[in-house]
Amino acid sequence: MSALLAISLVAATAPAPSPLFAAFKAACFDLKTSDGESAFDKVAPAAKAAGWTEVAEADADPRIAGIVAKGREAMREEEPDAQVSGQVFRHSFDGRTAWLVTSRFVAKEGYWGDGCRAYDLDLPAAPPREEIDGWVGSAPTGVQASGTATKRLWEPWQKGVSLEITYVPRDHPLGTSYGIQGLVLVSQSIGGF
Repeated sequence: MSALLAISLVAATAPAPSPLFAAFKAACFDLKTSDGESAFDKVAPAAKAAGWTEVAEADADPRIAGIVAKGREAMREEEPDAQVSGQVFRHSFDGRTAWLVTSRFVAKEGYWGDGCRAYDLDLPAAPPREEIDGWVGSAPTGVQASGTATKRLWEPWQKGVSLEITYVPRDHPLGTSYGIQGLVLVSQSIGGF
């Protein structure tokens, strides 16, 4: 039993696979308060404190602008009366520009969803899964694969907040159809039910 505890403590304190992971966590970990309410208003200040710089959507990489536009359109089709908001940030890691996209929707019935996504679209290879699991502090609760593309899911990452880490290699059919490649980290929370 003590060996299991020691292993879990080591895993919970493992370093981030890259600086992007730490900057993502600083901005996107606390999407929900301890009483289950949205903490979305704290994401932008936390992102800025972690070194992310807010940019206008029009000034983002065209691939990011396309992803944001597709997401917003899908939300409007699904929930036409919902209030939708969010921001775009950028940061440099390992010589590449990464993007942080926040999103919030509030349905007219009062339920809500908050999201925080980091994109490193030009990451040449996926971080080793052992490093990712060590950083998260546990094995994922779900794994999906499509050839060399993978999605790892932690539900919960923390109470009321899920985490997805996806890697899609360049020229993979999924990336071609959805316009996404590289590394994508997603933190999400819902409430108001």
